Amino acid sequence: MAIQTNINESLSSVFIEKYKQNEYASLARAVADMCQQALSKNGIPHKTQSRAKEPESLRKKIEQRERKNGRYRTLEDVHHDIVDLAGARIILERWEDRHFVKEIINETFKVQKEELKNEKSGYEAVHYRVYPKQNGWQCGPHTTEEEPLVEIQVQSWYMAQWANVEHDAQYKTSKGPSQAMSNSLDLWLQLSKLTEFLAEQTKAIKAKQDAKDKQKFRGRKHVGNHLDKWFSDDGNAADWAKNQKEMGSSTALEIYLDARGWKTPGSLNRLLYEHFGPEAQDEYSDVAAQYAGIDLNRVIYLMDRVVLNCGENCSGAFEIPNNHEVHAYKIQVILSTFIWMNRLFLPTYGWQRLFTRIEDQKTVREGILLLGMSARQNFAEESSLADDEVSKLNRLWDWFYESRDRPIMLAFTMSNQGAIRDVPKEKTDLRNALRPLIAALGRGMT
Repeated sequence: MAIQTNINESLSSVFIEKYKQNEYASLARAVADMCQQALSKNGIPHKTQSRAKEPESLRKKIEQRERKNGRYRTLEDVHHDIVDLAGARIILERWEDRHFVKEIINETFKVQKEELKNEKSGYEAVHYRVYPKQNGWQCGPHTTEEEPLVEIQVQSWYMAQWANVEHDAQYKTSKGPSQAMSNSLDLWLQLSKLTEFLAEQTKAIKAKQDAKDKQKFRGRKHVGNHLDKWFSDDGNAADWAKNQKEMGSSTALEIYLDARGWKTPGSLNRLLYEHFGPEAQDEYSDVAAQYAGIDLNRVIYLMDRVVLNCGENCSGAFEIPNNHEVHAYKIQVILSTFIWMNRLFLPTYGWQRLFTRIEDQKTVREGILLLGMSARQNFAEESSLADDEVSKLNRLWDWFYESRDRPIMLAFTMSNQGAIRDVPKEKTDLRNALRPLIAALGRGMT
């Protein structure tokens, strides 16, 4: 039965007298806490607030509604009309997250109504009226069988700041805001909207750039163009790096990046910023000294730093194939090493001379002569090696593994860690690398 008031008794006074602000505050706080937990769990930057309507603010709102719509007949009519007695606010750092917030609110509460606010005053937000999914709340002049409503306001950070001031100007002065205050609020609102628009535009531009950075290079020319632009743009490379004019093989770099899973502008930029900054100049000089007789360029230096300067992480840098018999794998790695060296290091005689001046000529000569046989280059698909051939291969493998010549270390380590060249498709490069070396070793040159 509806609760009737005496004809001379103020309905607003009765409602306010029965209004349990503390319980509404507890309800609002509980809803805000539920929002806080759900949003934080989903990684959405935000701030939550809660409040129960102040009795004086409630009285003014009841009087405004009665002037506009006529007198209320019962206390239940007041309660059903004033839906923001308990309120929670979600202030978003990123306004575009409001779509995720909608999903979370619908999962967390029973939503009675969703309303997009776009008022003449300039206020923009999304308001939800929700029922908490729990029982036992008793607020105001209704029973525990009637679930209490809570209003959740979802606002941007900029709109929340403006709305606080605008609300105080509208409701906390008897005459309303002055003209000067109204003008100031209008200007503030426009600036807030402009700031919000610019923030969203900036994020959209960044998202577009991030997507571009994750797209794979289309080929060696794309890699080469990217390198040229990076070194020419101001603020990227240090002066010492710009003075190193030789770029190196973009084809070799493309193959290497692909083997590492780094064949994107974003991944390459990370490496370039790390190894061509001001603090790396002394390091470059130290590395250059270890490539005596070979023209050290930017690509070689970059690969050297990543491959030979990774410490304990080197062993896990690549996924080593496990579907090859060990001797076949060793042949592939060593042949790949020669292709890498022929691609990377100029002049050619500079790196080949490393093999003709070593002390253990026999091991290297026998091993390379063995690998120079075309049948052995196709070993993975053919017959097994003889015992003496296995011995020669193992000795050559150990020699590569223990070599301290920087160019050999770089090419061998790259191949051994998974960046294996496609030997069948690169036979011409392999022949160009091996023939003069085999000829020199065959003559027993030292």
